[in-house]
Amino acid sequence: MKYYDISLNLSADTVRWITSPPFELHERRRMSRGDHNNSSAVTMSLHSGTHMDAPFHFVPGGATIDKLPLDLFMGPTLVHAVETDRYITAEHVAAIELAGITRLLFKTRNSALLKRPSYEPDFAAFSVEAAEALVAQGVKLVGLDYLSVAHAGEEQVPVHRAFLDRGVALLEGIDLSRINPGCYELICFPIRIHGADGAPCRAVLRDLI
Repeated sequence: MKYYDISLNLSADTVRWITSPPFELHERRRMSRGDHNNSSAVTMSLHSGTHMDAPFHFVPGGATIDKLPLDLFMGPTLVHAVETDRYITAEHVAAIELAGITRLLFKTRNSALLKRPSYEPDFAAFSVEAAEALVAQGVKLVGLDYLSVAHAGEEQVPVHRAFLDRGVALLEGIDLSRINPGCYELICFPIRIHGADGAPCRAVLRDLI
């Protein structure tokens, strides 16, 4: 049985959202400097690299990351490829055969953009109509291969709210560049941070057979 790591490797060189602070690894102690151990601290956005959005990210009073049910983060998943320049639309969603699957990851041209060190504003993102169509089909977790499901600016709130108002978890910043479309098992538990609007996670796919 094969595993596929679809997480970004976090470092100062990892692409970050336009408004996010840089990732910083602070070398508090190093044996190479004569300390008795190696010990580090980090400064980062909770939405750095591969991460999960909780409803509280955009919904006042919404569930925080530590309150989301664990069964969301592990189970059968469909990786679906979409060829589009800027928007995943309701028409794209209508063409998907979910067959009862409630976790859906979208592979787009974004996976190549994740390799670039600088934020790319022209990534492929969801339209509000696409988000509403996914919710109507009973999807509980949606993943996209860039740092947000929505473009920066005026689209951030309506697209996120279309998902998060209805409790859909959002897995952002996944690298699907080496993943073939098809069915897998997803494992993507976020760090349990009390009262948080999101958290980094290690996202992995596993072959079903």
